Amino acid sequence: MGNIALIGFMGTGKSEVGRVIARRLGLEFVDCDTRIEERTGSSIADIFRRAGEERFRRLEREEIARASRKWGLVVATGGGAPKDPRNLEALKAAGLVICLTARPEVIWERTRTTSERPLLAVPDPRARIAELLAERRSCYEQADRCIDTSDCTVEQAAEAVFNVATTVDVALDARSYRIIIRRGALDELGPLAAPAAAGRRAAVVGNPRVLRLYGERARASLAAAGIEGVELSVPAGERHKTLRRLGLLLEQMLKIGLDRDCCVVAIGGGVIGDLAGFAAATYMRGIPYLQAPTSLLAQVDSAVGGKVAVDLPQGKNLAGAFHQPAGVAADLDTLASLPARELRQGLAEVVKHGVIADHRFFEYLESHRKPLLARDPAVLLHAVRRSCEIKAEVVSRDETEQGLRAILNYGHTFAHALETWGGYRRYRHGDAVAIGMVAAARLSAQRGWLPAADVERIRALLVLLRLPVGTDAPPEEVMRIMAADKKARGGRLRFVLPRAIGEVAVADDVRPEEIMQALAPDQAGR
Repeated sequence: MGNIALIGFMGTGKSEVGRVIARRLGLEFVDCDTRIEERTGSSIADIFRRAGEERFRRLEREEIARASRKWGLVVATGGGAPKDPRNLEALKAAGLVICLTARPEVIWERTRTTSERPLLAVPDPRARIAELLAERRSCYEQADRCIDTSDCTVEQAAEAVFNVATTVDVALDARSYRIIIRRGALDELGPLAAPAAAGRRAAVVGNPRVLRLYGERARASLAAAGIEGVELSVPAGERHKTLRRLGLLLEQMLKIGLDRDCCVVAIGGGVIGDLAGFAAATYMRGIPYLQAPTSLLAQVDSAVGGKVAVDLPQGKNLAGAFHQPAGVAADLDTLASLPARELRQGLAEVVKHGVIADHRFFEYLESHRKPLLARDPAVLLHAVRRSCEIKAEVVSRDETEQGLRAILNYGHTFAHALETWGGYRRYRHGDAVAIGMVAAARLSAQRGWLPAADVERIRALLVLLRLPVGTDAPPEEVMRIMAADKKARGGRLRFVLPRAIGEVAVADDVRPEEIMQALAPDQAGR
């Protein structure tokens, strides 16, 4: 998300709505017109009279560029700002752009008694409003979303903007779904589950600790929507994500009377999401399920995209399916209960998204590492939402990993081997991914693809986020486990290698000696 920019015609409520949204999300509010007046010591009307519109537009462009170089802002622009494509480009690069609209007659009623409007200083201002709206329509339509405020109070319009700013849609035709990312999202499980639970019953699957913390809230939300939630407890930990545990869960689902008109709600971290999702994919040949991720790792990665699986003794996630959830409710409040190490597991995947797709997001993480570790709500919202946006875009274009989706595996070929080598006890997933990302970056640098300075930036950020960047696992053992990895094609391993921060490529011609060199102790940063 980054910044939230509000564009649109005068009188649509940009400034008032912007202030409400900034307060609600804990962000700084910037009104471009006000900033211009403060910097010049003149009103907008005076600038128009004394220097002309061209001078004002230049000042406006400078102010928008200044705001777009920062993060965590709610920015309200002047009505004509989107006419300059440079302004739209800057606003879009910095985050979400929302256009507030209103009917011409409503705009006239809202503006005719307010302070002087230079562009409406004409004999027939109502006709001028219609003319300007028509002239700017194509610019306004380039926003990420448009919201009509004609019949809204400021609070109602702000609520609509808030909903846009805290949701991400995964576009997969009939399998499309929405990710809700905000504080209190668990309380919205009921409405999210209602279309998927015609039988009015749901299995709420979680480990004992998560069910103790959040099970009652989940069931209460389901009950308010007329759905009975029945808790099914499974042990915590990756070592329980097995075919045996899957069979026991399926038997539990049968015992409570779940049928094809019921659904599963996976509440917890990635292990629960994978296990419960795979159970939903196979029970009675497939029933709907929802994800309610309570760990940062699950919120930014495993809960999105429809990959569900269990582990085999030979490796991680070797038995699974693609089964998209009916919805995802990522409640940021649940992150407060995470142990610090668990929070860091998710931060590894957040960094991954910056490396594979968005250098500006990576820069944001570099400059906001302290508030990330301190769990600043606004920074966490951006980290989760931007990660989900990146993953949703990739999944929408390649649902079953035929090509593009492979980039989401950056660091994972190394990571899964390390997890397996350690018996899923030595390395947590995020720790293994962090080590894997550094190894993959070094491998890329060995090939002359990635500058050494970028390798160090990736490594340094992970260290600052208190994640490991090296391993003492014997390279030959890691190589042996990699040979069974599901990413191997035709006996050759595939590696996602960064070419720059924000850009990666897939390589399937990596030689064993290159892998050994990338894992060597003097290369691993121990």
